[in-house]
Amino acid sequence: MEVNSEMNFATFYNTYYQRFVRYAYYYVNDQPTAEDMTHDALLYYWENRLQLSADIDVLGYILQSVKNKCLNYLKHAQVELEYSKNYAKLHDWEIDMRIQTLENESYATIFTKDILKIVEDSLVELPKQTQEIFLLNRLKNKSRKEIAQLLGVSLQKIDYHINKANDHLKYRLKDYVPFIFLFFN
Repeated sequence: MEVNSEMNFATFYNTYYQRFVRYAYYYVNDQPTAEDMTHDALLYYWENRLQLSADIDVLGYILQSVKNKCLNYLKHAQVELEYSKNYAKLHDWEIDMRIQTLENESYATIFTKDILKIVEDSLVELPKQTQEIFLLNRLKNKSRKEIAQLLGVSLQKIDYHINKANDHLKYRLKDYVPFIFLFFN
């Protein structure tokens, strides 16, 4: 370790600090960033000066270091800006699609889609036989008797499964019942 190396570093640092801060600030246009870059470049040079060639241009070496830090900073800022632009475009597109969808659909259509999704999800939760009987009765308009003959079960069993499916759907759609009357009068 050199004698008075702290004093030498302070003199060195104070001599060149403002010069390189101004240079960095010109490119990055941010005072704290320019100061950090300059501080890092000066400190790096000072800590590694003994490993460098004796005939090295000190100011050129530090200038190149600050220049590289500015380039990295600006390239990173460019990537962030590009990402922000792409994100903004995607967000704008998404909002446009939502507006267009809302303008093209009536309340009843949107509401019907929600209800159908709940019905589909609810039916999947039911046992297979209950699903089958409910679908035959409600969607294929088969009578209880026809379903009983088709599946070889009693009318009581058909009634049980239809009631089970109805109860399950009533529970799952309980929040929609007031709106069903509003939209489907």
